[in-house]
Amino acid sequence: MEILNWLEIIALVTGTLLPAPLLSSAKMKQRFIGFIIMILGNICAFMAQYAAGLEILSMACLFWIVMSVRGIWSNKNFKTGGSY
Repeated sequence: MEILNWLEIIALVTGTLLPAPLLSSAKMKQRFIGFIIMILGNICAFMAQYAAGLEILSMACLFWIVMSVRGIWSNKNFKTGGSY
């Protein structure tokens, strides 16, 4: 397997499968961890898509990285907030 295949697998697991239950959690700490995992997955997806020559599609990954950072920013007080 080539490195692009591994990047795609990592992007699939860390971009969708792992963060989905964490992002829908009521606990702010779990959502924070979900956003961090989602950023990692989107960075891997960006590298794989850009290396494959899909420059326009890779810009969508940048969008999701920015939205994940926004999610972290909105949940930045997770230590004092606990859960909803």
